[in-house]
Amino acid sequence: MAQKTPQNYQKYHVEALYVGDFIDLKRVQEGLKQYSFLNRDSPLVIKLLKDQYAVLTKFGSVTFWNVTERLRAQFLREVQSFVKNKRAEYPYDEDTKVFVGGTVEKVTFEKVYSTQLDVEKIKIISYVLSQSVALERYEGEIEASLGEVGTIVENLKLSGRALLSEKELLKQIGRVLSVKQTAVVHLALFDKPEEVWESPELETLYVRMDSEYDIKVRFDVLDKKINYLSDTSQMLINFLAEKRSTFLEWIVIVLIVIEILLIVPFDSIVTMLTYMFR
Repeated sequence: MAQKTPQNYQKYHVEALYVGDFIDLKRVQEGLKQYSFLNRDSPLVIKLLKDQYAVLTKFGSVTFWNVTERLRAQFLREVQSFVKNKRAEYPYDEDTKVFVGGTVEKVTFEKVYSTQLDVEKIKIISYVLSQSVALERYEGEIEASLGEVGTIVENLKLSGRALLSEKELLKQIGRVLSVKQTAVVHLALFDKPEEVWESPELETLYVRMDSEYDIKVRFDVLDKKINYLSDTSQMLINFLAEKRSTFLEWIVIVLIVIEILLIVPFDSIVTMLTYMFR
């Protein structure tokens, strides 16, 4: 529950958790009617109890405002059926403290100060924290894919071979392309919320938080890594195609030799070989 600090600020502990690839916000509104919805768009703000909120985004994160551990666990169980590609737990979270009151409007990496709090500010603060945890998820998966691809590229450079069977190499490429596709599809949701276009105050809050959490910088870096993975995957696909083409050429040569052996008399072949190696 929100409480007064000695400085007469109302304090909120805010924590964003990554729960899955996608949350169906429409189904959430249809299925969790026991709660009070403070808006109907994205991100979706839900009042759980007095001064306790849960904020859901389409791209798979839930942000809790002053929610007790017990109520948080209960809510996450209730929302599970509306989450795509959920797990028991993801290791991605981001938290901050929000102080409401006074005359200060300020954002740091660990604290947000605001003169007043409304639904729109709850949405903006939660949205940036949600972007950060979602980026953390994709950063982790992209780094893992880069490591796997790097090993293959290094093997090709040193030995001219991938040191993997064609089946294993195709699986590797498939995993890389899957991560790339998932990241591209969901990162497309990382646009500015509509509210910032309508309010200079909200835009200032969003820009400050975006800067503190390096959202744009991290997004740009991730985009470059995704493009690199795409180019490398295409190179590996071309490598497989060339390898298969060479194999087929050898099969054709062997078949031609077999056909000659079947058509040309054995004595003629012996005579020809004797002449060749004389």
